[in-house]
This record gives sequence, C-alpha cells and structure tokens, in this order.
Amino acid sequence: MTVANYILALRQYILHRAEKTHGGVVSVKIRDVCNGDKRCEYVITAVMMDLVKKGVAQKRKQGVYLIDKAALEGLI
Repeated sequence: MTVANYILALRQYILHRAEKTHGGVVSVKIRDVCNGDKRCEYVITAVMMDLVKKGVAQKRKQGVYLIDKAALEGLI
C-alpha cells in the first residue's frame, strides 16, 4: 500500500468513529487503523503527531490520539 492509501484509511476511520461516537471527542487508535502493518503505523503516527503540533489533536497514550469533533469539521 502507498502512503496515500494509509491516509485515506485514517480519514475513513475518523469519519466512521465521528458518526458512532456520542461525545465531543473522537479517539483514534492506530492499531485499529493499521491492523498491525508497521509501515502504516509509522505513517499514521507521523500524521497524528503533525496534528498534535498544530493543536488539532491530543496524544492520550501510546498509539491513542483524541480529536475534538469541532476541530474535525475544519480538518476534513
């Protein structure tokens, strides 16, 4: 798979979680997005850390990030 495919998988995962979650925060679990693919985990971690630096996401613990739903609308 290519980097673009990994990012599309992340986008699809976030949209799916945003629909199913009732609260104001969407949790992104890298293990659920990548299913154990190490290259995917590396790419998604880099993307999520970029979002953390921009202030859109927060790192909760290893492999888990939180995105506010209000910030998500401007992101996607």
